[in-house]
Amino acid sequence: MASSSNGHCPANGAKVLPGRGKKNQEKLQLDKDAASRACQKDRQYIEKLETELSNCYQEIDYLQDQLNIRNVEANIMGEHIHGLELKLTELEKFPERVRVMDNDLMRSDSQCWLLMEEVQCKEEELQKATLQIEKLESVTLDMQCEIESLKLDLTTLEQRLFDAESFSQHTAEYKVRIEKQLEEHELQLQEAWKTIGHLEVENKQLKKEYLPGRAPKQSSSTGVEQLDKTVEHDGHADYERGHEILEKTGKQNEEPELIIEQLKNFENKN
Repeated sequence: MASSSNGHCPANGAKVLPGRGKKNQEKLQLDKDAASRACQKDRQYIEKLETELSNCYQEIDYLQDQLNIRNVEANIMGEHIHGLELKLTELEKFPERVRVMDNDLMRSDSQCWLLMEEVQCKEEELQKATLQIEKLESVTLDMQCEIESLKLDLTTLEQRLFDAESFSQHTAEYKVRIEKQLEEHELQLQEAWKTIGHLEVENKQLKKEYLPGRAPKQSSSTGVEQLDKTVEHDGHADYERGHEILEKTGKQNEEPELIIEQLKNFENKN
């Protein structure tokens, strides 16, 4: 058995070695798989331990927070107890404070009555002010109506003023035109008087020429009479023409005065 196990029989050994190698490989594979499963279990266990450790840390943090909260609450409770002790000290002074508060309450009641009377007076004043406001609103409404009426009157006056200004402008233009015509008629009148003067001079010259006796007395007198009639007729015609010019000029002078008087009356009416 020992020789076969040590490989001294080559014929049998050639047949046994391949079977053992296969078994060894299978065993190694099984050991490898077992080791792999063991490693997997170890990893899972390690992960579980890490998770539990993390949870422990979180729980420690939570407990630390709770401890801090409890410390804060303990401090608050200490302060509250101190406050209660102070209140208890104040409660020992409570009867005196009650007496003071009674006195304050009595003063407050008297002040309350005074304030109520003052409020009543203010209400009466408010009612009076309300009535005055209503009257003022009525007056304001009337004033608004008057203002609207005045606006209408102002519009009418503006229209009348515009018409008056237009009329005044036309009157000024007409007056300028009349003044030009007056100047023209004055020139015509001066020309007429000059003509009359020339005719008088010519009349005197003709009388001097016909009076010396170149012709018979009757014919001379007849010529003189005819000359006098001619001169008189021409002078009379020139005089009448000058008189007509003067009358026309006077009428034209009166027209602007009438227009100005009408404009003044129109403005006084407005």
